[in-house]
Amino acid sequence: MRFIDRYFWLLCILAALLGLFVPQLGMPIAGGLKFLLGSILFFTGLRLHFRAAWRELRRPWLVLYAGALMLIVLPLGVYGLAWLMLPPALATGVLIVAAMPCGTACSPLTDIVRGNAALALVGTLVTSLACPLVTPWVIELGSGQAAAGGWTFLAEQALFLAAILFLPLGAAFALRRLLPAFTAQHRDAFKVCSMLALFLLILGAMASVSGDFMHLIRHSPPQAARLFLFMCFFSAALHVAGYFLAPWRPLADRAALSVNAAYVNNALAIVFAAEFFKPIPHLGASAVLPAILLEIPMVLMLLPLKAWVAHRRWPRAATPEVPEAAPAEVGEQRRAIKGRP
Repeated sequence: MRFIDRYFWLLCILAALLGLFVPQLGMPIAGGLKFLLGSILFFTGLRLHFRAAWRELRRPWLVLYAGALMLIVLPLGVYGLAWLMLPPALATGVLIVAAMPCGTACSPLTDIVRGNAALALVGTLVTSLACPLVTPWVIELGSGQAAAGGWTFLAEQALFLAAILFLPLGAAFALRRLLPAFTAQHRDAFKVCSMLALFLLILGAMASVSGDFMHLIRHSPPQAARLFLFMCFFSAALHVAGYFLAPWRPLADRAALSVNAAYVNNALAIVFAAEFFKPIPHLGASAVLPAILLEIPMVLMLLPLKAWVAHRRWPRAATPEVPEAAPAEVGEQRRAIKGRP
């Protein structure tokens, strides 16, 4: 299990390369992307620590402030840059993935970098709740792509997002309440299942656009390279922007916001773009490619964030570390360290 955690980024890259160069492996599952996404959300929901998240809601203004920036301000800002540097169709694909809610993996990823995992989970829950209403509106505001379908198109997108997000998570929450011992006992197995589903989703999604992407590489290599480099910039820029969203907060909170901002739910973006925007003639595969290519820099950018957080903590390493998110316990531990009752 530890090996899979450490090297899962290699599996994600392998899935993308197999889908690109051996698309016949992924084509049989390309039609089941919605089922695979639901599986990822279901298995991830079986591992979420909801009680810790409710404690973080004692600071609702921080969550609402960060959520508004992540769902509205940052996506429109990134789209503006993409519109200047990429063709309009690819820029729309960038906007689609940027407008997604925080990924369901944000909480465990934040835990890996020693951030506030409970705050990251709250960010995921709040942005996911707002996503069905906010995301279609942001995409229309930025690119105008909902104009042809009007309110009907927006309503279809909202219903799709609500169903694909909340049905699997609701089923996972119900199962945890019914069988708490079973779900606790098989946490590692659920994680493996979630990772396997993500591997298959990337493989199937990449296979579905392999022909278009290979055409882009053959006929416009600079454009393909520019898109990949932009998605690397996308991931790095959102990491930095998230880290400085609330500079007055403790280091653990800033690490959580950095992960929330950068690790958008690109699996949802892949399925959403394929469902609603790929059929639009002037968009096609360009609506899906940014979300797929983002997977590579996403899994790599966690390493510098982890190193940065460790570096920021290092000067305090000589002092026994006190958790930042539990004020009552902080006082008790500090008194114990000083030898006072």
